[in-house]
Amino acid sequence: MERPPEIRLGSTRIVFLTDGFWRNDGGCMFGVVPRELWKKNHPPDELNRVRLNLTCPLIIRGADAILVDTGIGNRLDADERRIFDHGQGWMRALAMEPGDITAVVLSHLHFDHCGGIVRRRESGQVEAAFPHARLFIQRGELEAARSKNERLRAAYRHVEECLAPNVKSIEAMEGEVQLSAEVVARVTGGHTRDHQVIVVRDGVESFAHLADIVPTHSHLGGPWNQAYDLDALTTMERKAEYLAQAVAERSWVSFAHDDQMYAARIVLDRARYRIGETISALQHD
Repeated sequence: MERPPEIRLGSTRIVFLTDGFWRNDGGCMFGVVPRELWKKNHPPDELNRVRLNLTCPLIIRGADAILVDTGIGNRLDADERRIFDHGQGWMRALAMEPGDITAVVLSHLHFDHCGGIVRRRESGQVEAAFPHARLFIQRGELEAARSKNERLRAAYRHVEECLAPNVKSIEAMEGEVQLSAEVVARVTGGHTRDHQVIVVRDGVESFAHLADIVPTHSHLGGPWNQAYDLDALTTMERKAEYLAQAVAERSWVSFAHDDQMYAARIVLDRARYRIGETISALQHD
């Protein structure tokens, strides 16, 4: 199995793990953008599903091993696996065991970002996937996931199965939190009310995992947002801020769901954000 690609910022390694490819409805992924535009780079199948990745950056420095998001995991039932066509990734391709992960930080609690915090055994029992890790989640996201609001309840219907085996490891965050000297979690809102991104800075170099603020490179454009976004205007505002910073600092950003690239440097070309240098996604189907 090919080793996952990585970048280095000073003494910090950022390894691009993935929980595999999956498929989701193209209209949901691109919202108000017409199908004729998004299908050029994201050709839909006969069910209007586009192929997506489940990118989970692993930040390693000294004894710290901080995993950002966990993908879908193996907890889906047969019908869900058929609907989402989830393939197995290679989160274990690195020479580490799940017990070596010291922290997991979740951008939010949608199933394609938090499902991998548990593993289902052949017996059917669900257990914590990272038994020694602290699990960082925004307190507001935890509250939203347990809300009785009809729309929210549908978006988070999987949450209790994921959180219950991890209840002793959960550390509820409130706003911006410094996870280590180099790693900070910052709330953006937009996609969910308490959606957060992870920023790494080691010396003069920096990196940001933008999660579902910019899930693919096609979402660089202001109005290219997901139908899932609770507040698209906030998504657009935070997106503009982080992309402007990436251009100014020549820093890396990574995408949660791009099936062609894990990360890229962003350039400004005639007032439009475009892709510069990239870290290509391994084609692991």
